[in-house]
This record gives sequence, C-alpha cells and structure tokens, in this order.
Amino acid sequence: MRVRRSWMVVPLLLALLLGAAGAEEVDLFQGERFQGGAWRLRAEKVLYDAGDRTYTAEGRVEVVQGDRRLSADQAVVHETTKVATLQGRVVIVAGEDILTGESGAFNLATRMGELQGARLFVKRNHFHVDGRLIRKTGENSYYAEGVKVTTCDADRPFWSFTADRLTVVQEGQATAHGASFRLAGVPVLYMPWTMLPVGTQRQSGFLMPNVAFHRTSGSVVELPFYWAITNHMDATFFQTVITSRGYLQGLEYRYRSHREGGGTIRGSYLYDRKDTAPTHHRFWVAGMMNQPLGDHWQFRGTVDRVSDGAYLKDFNFGYLGAPRYSRDLLRDYGRDLEAEDVKTRVSHAVLSGTYPWGNFTAYGRFYQHLRSPEPLPYQRMPGLAFSTVSLPVGQLPLRVAVDSSYTYFYQKDGQKGQRLDLHPQILCNLQPVPALQLQSRVGFRETLFRINQHVPDGPTGNYLGRTLYDLKVSLASHWFKDFGRDGDRPEYLRHLLRPEISYWNMPRYDARRFPAFDPYDLGWRDRANRNLPLREGDDPLGGVNAVTYGFSSHLLRREQTRQGQAAVRDILWFRFTQSAFFTSTSMALDGTTYSQRRFSDLLGELEFYPWRRLTLGFTGGVSPYREGFNRANVKVVFYDRQREKYLNINYLYIKNYANQINITSYLDLLPSVKTWLTTSYTLLNNRKLERQYGIILQRQCWGVAVSYTARPDDQRVGVSLILPGLTERFKKMPVRMPDEGREDKPVAVQAVK
Repeated sequence: MRVRRSWMVVPLLLALLLGAAGAEEVDLFQGERFQGGAWRLRAEKVLYDAGDRTYTAEGRVEVVQGDRRLSADQAVVHETTKVATLQGRVVIVAGEDILTGESGAFNLATRMGELQGARLFVKRNHFHVDGRLIRKTGENSYYAEGVKVTTCDADRPFWSFTADRLTVVQEGQATAHGASFRLAGVPVLYMPWTMLPVGTQRQSGFLMPNVAFHRTSGSVVELPFYWAITNHMDATFFQTVITSRGYLQGLEYRYRSHREGGGTIRGSYLYDRKDTAPTHHRFWVAGMMNQPLGDHWQFRGTVDRVSDGAYLKDFNFGYLGAPRYSRDLLRDYGRDLEAEDVKTRVSHAVLSGTYPWGNFTAYGRFYQHLRSPEPLPYQRMPGLAFSTVSLPVGQLPLRVAVDSSYTYFYQKDGQKGQRLDLHPQILCNLQPVPALQLQSRVGFRETLFRINQHVPDGPTGNYLGRTLYDLKVSLASHWFKDFGRDGDRPEYLRHLLRPEISYWNMPRYDARRFPAFDPYDLGWRDRANRNLPLREGDDPLGGVNAVTYGFSSHLLRREQTRQGQAAVRDILWFRFTQSAFFTSTSMALDGTTYSQRRFSDLLGELEFYPWRRLTLGFTGGVSPYREGFNRANVKVVFYDRQREKYLNINYLYIKNYANQINITSYLDLLPSVKTWLTTSYTLLNNRKLERQYGIILQRQCWGVAVSYTARPDDQRVGVSLILPGLTERFKKMPVRMPDEGREDKPVAVQAVK
C-alpha cells in the first residue's frame, strides 16, 4: 500500500511543475544580472524542459527587457546559452529601431543576433533596409547581405540602393560593397564600394551631385565629398567636370575654436582648355577667420585672390559659386566678400584691442586689381590706428577725443610712402534751454607724408605736411506726443519730431600737392552723389562750407509681450534734409574741382512698417531748380515669420547714372512646391542684366530642384536631386532674407547630412 501511494505523488508533482511553467509570464534566468535589467517571457503557452533547460513558447510570444522587445509566433529560449530562437513574424525592437524577419536567433546576454528575410527600420533618419540576412553586431551596428536601402515608405520606392554586403554603424556611416543606385527600380549607377550616411550628426560621405547645362561651358557635373575630421574641424572636396573647359577641383577646410572663434578657407583650380579663356591656369582662394585673443583682443582675417577678372563670373554656379559662399561667410563671420563683378579683390588682416577708453588696431590690406587700365590701389602694410572715446574734461561741459593713424602705402611699380595722421577733437554738448540741444565739435588735423619713391607728375619733395581744421555745430530739439495712453494702458502710439540745423566748415586744400595714397586724401564727394545734402556720416577732410537743415519724424508703437514686458516697434519714419553751400565748387573723390549749386536737392527719406513683416520705403531727391527728380529709390519688402514667402521689389534711379528695377521673390506655394525668382533690368538701355528662376519639388523621400539663369553672355540650367536622409534637405533659402546675418548662427563648422 505505501509503494502504490509513492508512485501517485510523481505525476502530481510533474503536473504542478508544468502548471507553473505554463503561466502567461515567466521571469527568465532568475538570480542572474544583465545589462539593461531582467528579461521576462510572455506567451499564450509556455513549457519548460528541465533536462534541456529550455523554455518553449507559442502564441503571441514576447521577450521583454526595458524598451527592448522580441516578439514572434514561436520561441525557444535556452537558459544555458541565453539564445532565443524565433520563428514566424519576428519583430525585434531596440530603442527606436525596428528589425523584422521570418526567423532568426537573438542572444539575450550580448543583445546581438540575426534574422533571415529581414527588414530594418532606423527611425533617426527614416532608413529602410531590406535584406536576405540582417545581423545585429553591436549596440548600434548591423551587418546585412543582399540588401536594398531607401528612405521611401512605399513598397516600390522612387529610389533605392542595392548592395551585396552592407555594414551599418549608427551616428557613423553605412559601408556598402557591390552597390547599385536605382531610380524607380532601374539601375542607373554602379559603385563597387561606397559610404552612405545613417546618422543625424556630422559624418563623412558623398554629398548629392549637381548637374547643369551651360551655353558657354557645356555640361557640368559636381560630386562633393564631405569629411568630418574631428568634432571641431571638417573639410569638403569638390569634384567638378566641365565638358568644354576641363576638370575643376575644389577644397574647403573649416575649423572651430574656443570663444566662438573659427575659420574657413576654400580653394579651387582648373586648367581651362577653352581658347578664349583669359589664362589656362585658373584658380580662386578665399576664406575668413575670427579668433578672440583674451578678453580685449581679437584677430580677423580675410583672403580673396583670383587668377583673373572673369573667373568668378565664369564659374558662378553650384557649390563653388561666389554668391553662395559669400552668403555663408556673412552668416558665420559677420562680413562677406566683394560681389563677383567687383574687379578689386580685398584681403586683409586686423588685430584689434578694445578697452573702455578706446581702441587700438594693427592691420594690413592687400588689393588685387583685375582691371588693368585703371590705376592700382595702394597696398597698406602695415597700418596702425589708435582712437579714444570722448573723455570728460573735469566738471566742464567738454569732452576730448583723439583719432590717429599710421600707414605705409606702396605699389608694385609706383609710388611708395608713409602717412601719419593726428586728429584731436574737442566736443561740447549743452542744453541752453529746455527741449533744445546744442552740439559742437572742433578738430585739428595734422597729416605728415613721407614719400619713399616718386612717380612722374606726382608731388615733389620727400617730406610734406598738411594742416586742416574741422568745425561742426548742430542745434536740435525733440518734441513728442502720445496717443491712446489712458491710465495704465500698456499699448499706445508715440510721435517724435526732431528739427535740426547744422553748420559744417572745413577749409579747402590743393590735393595735387600731396600723394594720392587714399581717395579721401583727395576729395569727399562722388560725382554721382553731387546734388545730395551734407548729412551725418559724411566725413570730408576739406572743401566744405555749408548749412544743413531739416527734420525727422518718427511714429512708434508701444506694446506688451505675453510675458508682460514692454516692446517698442517702428510704424513710420520720415526725414527731410537740404543743404545750402557757401561755396560754388566742391572737391570730387579724384581731387578735381567741379561746380556746385548753392542749394542741394531736397532729399526725403521714408520707411513705413504697416505690419511686422512688411516694409515700404522711398527715397527721393528733388532739384530746387525745376529739374525734377535727380534720384529715387523705392522698395517693397515682405516676408513672413515662417520664412515661406518673401518679396523684394526695388527701383533705383540716379539721373545720368542708373535707372534699374530689381525683383527677388520666394514662394512656398504648397508643402511640396517652392519657387523663386530674381531679375534685374536697366531702363537706360532697355537691357535685362540677369534673371534667375527656380522651382523645388520635394516629396516624402525625394525632391528635385531645377534652376535657370539667363545672363547677357550665358544661359544656364541646373538640376539637383534631393534625397532626405542621404543628402541635405532644402533648408538654405535660395535668396537672402532681410534678417540673415551673424545673429542667425555662431561661428561653427557646418554639418551637411
């Protein structure tokens, strides 16, 4: 009887064990510790084999650890090897990445594994990778065979890469062997080896090629390569084939240092096969540097050298175009290069120290003159300048200031010499009666010249001196009135009115007695601006005896932000000025004398801001001698806060000099369609100067940008394919918005993804 009872206990114990193992959720590997926490197994049915130490699960199987999840129809988990063998609708979720397949195995200890008939989705840049085999080789790395890569969600993607083997490292790159680029499933490019970007950070790889067709240069193909050298420096290699000219190689190096310091340098070279080229060896080197040196000192440098005067016009397109590069420099360094049509390129280095009491500057400036018939500008190396702020004189209502400079000027085959300029000033600011302000300035300027090398028809003597004085007295008043200011109401309008009259007196001197080192050593008025009144900001050396009078009117609106802070914005600004000259002649910039009427044009300037993003402006100069308008400048500027719509219309008229219309527009018509237009037209000879048209079509996983440029001597068509995830999305505006500048972005290495 006792033996019979003992045999009945064994089936009961087995039933209890199997019943416990068949629960919906089981803790795996109890007593063991894993990186990321414990693993748990869930399924409709779970069986445990104590002999093999395996769990067999069926029906909605899930193996979970934190944000990692493995799911399948069936799974076998080995306690000894920690390997889970998965079958049927396998899904592996690791963070934001999803790996699916038909069958595979996953090591729960090392968190590595592989799937057959698999698909990987990398969420960070929307990558889809389909492969015969995909193996997870590390925390953020994969290996795949027989793969297709795309960012398109459709089953039949617009574009894709196929490869025999692919190695993927997140926040790095994907290395492909035996790769083929396909459009709509049709292979268009075979690459034995290539790299594809698969991260959101800076990384090396090819940028998207540009294709263009020029009337004068033929077909153009650009294929840049971006190299992320370190976290604070990178480089881009620009490979460009121009069928009618040859092969152009470009290189751009960028770096960033402490305190927002940084620099960039770009160079390009082409051996031009075209017979009409100015020279066969054509190049351009340009770049900038901003480098703080302590709390008070800073170094700034600019390089701009070109092989010939036509280079920037002939190669003004694509990645290496001068306008695009100059615009990037303005954003990153707060200054830009000379426009591509300017025939004098300027390179300079400036070391400046700024203190509360003044500024010291050491500099060198080198000019490259590209138009031979005109005289070569003087190189300035070295140059020194010292200036102070206006400093108080005891308890007197006087202040003193000093401006001084020393410069060595030279030409390769011309005059050489030195100039020392000392300019102390006494300033007085008084308020004789309420609402009336008197400002005066008296300066004494002594300039010494040392001529090291003379030229024919130039001034004689080795040492020359020039003594001048300058006097300015201004009388102004401020009146204002508020509208809608009731009690504590935070919003109201304020109208400001400022009448002003100023007297200028600077003696005339004979410019021919002194070397023409600087245009401002000769005169002060450009002939195209000869009828303008004398205004604040003009800085003539001599030959001025005039009274300027006028008034300005300003309408402001005071508002309150959502945070309760006061904000003031412009509504309307208007200024009217005219000058009366006591001399009948004036000094031109070239040192010659020209006739001058007693009264200048009546100059009116207006800007109206009916909305925050709309500016209406007008400047007009009307002759008091019944000659009508001598000048006019009309502008309309509109852009929205989202930077999706922009319009700039400008009309410029200067009698006998300019009569031109400039239009720039950018419209985000639809979420996937953008277009832009720039055109310039001169009415002097009814000639279109330049026109640019462009349209951008961007879909979920692809886009195309087409542009057309018509110049008097050339027509160009450009086509760029945009592949999000592989190439840069269209983020840069094709036109310059009004608020672009250094405040948009600090000096930094630009990442292209």
